[in-house]
Amino acid sequence: MNKEDIFKDIIYWAGRTYKADMVPATSGNISRFEDNIIYMSKSGVCLGDMGYEDIAELDINNNVLNGIKPSSERLMHIEIYKKRADIRAIIHIHCPYATAFAVCHKNMNKPILPEFIYNFGNIPSAKYALPSSYELANEIAEYFIKGHNAVLMENHGLVVGAGSLKEAFYHCESIQAYAKTYFASKLLGKIHTLNKDEVKKIQNLKG
Repeated sequence: MNKEDIFKDIIYWAGRTYKADMVPATSGNISRFEDNIIYMSKSGVCLGDMGYEDIAELDINNNVLNGIKPSSERLMHIEIYKKRADIRAIIHIHCPYATAFAVCHKNMNKPILPEFIYNFGNIPSAKYALPSSYELANEIAEYFIKGHNAVLMENHGLVVGAGSLKEAFYHCESIQAYAKTYFASKLLGKIHTLNKDEVKKIQNLKG
C-alpha cells in the first residue's frame, strides 16, 4: 500500500471513530505501522477533522520523520508495535461507556454476550500511570505481550490493537456495544450471565 492509501485509510477510520462517539473533542489517537514507519494522528487533532497534514510519521525509535508532532501517546503505540509483530494498527479511545469501567478500576469480564466472549473473553484494566509516560507505555505493552488485544487504562480510556484499522475499529465498536449493554442491563434489573459451560462452548468455537 502506498503512502496516499495509508493516509486515506487513517483519515477514514479516524472519522468513523469520531462519528461513533468514541473520541470526544481532541481526545484519542490512531496509528498504522507500515514498512517500519508509524503513521499517527498528530498532537491535539480532533480525529473527526483529520486531513493529510494531520498525520505524523515516525520510526520505531521515536524519531519524527516529517516534522509533524505526533500524539503524546506515541510511546504507548511504539511499545505495542515493538512487542507484537502481528499488530499493525492501534486505536486509543475515550468512549464514556468503556472509560467508566476504567474509572471504576473494573475489568470487562462479565460473560453476558457470546460475541464479546469469543473475541475478547476478558479486557483487563491496567493500573493508572501518567498519560504519555514511559510507565504507561510499558504497563500497557505487558498486557499485549500476554495476548490481550484490548486494554483499559485506569482513569483514562481504552486502547485496541489489530492487524488493520478496520479490524481495530470493529473491536472498539464491539467493546462500546458491550459497555452500553451492560449499563442498560443494570438499569433494567438483574444481569443474567452465561454459565461456565456455556462460556466454554463459545471459546471452543475457535477450534
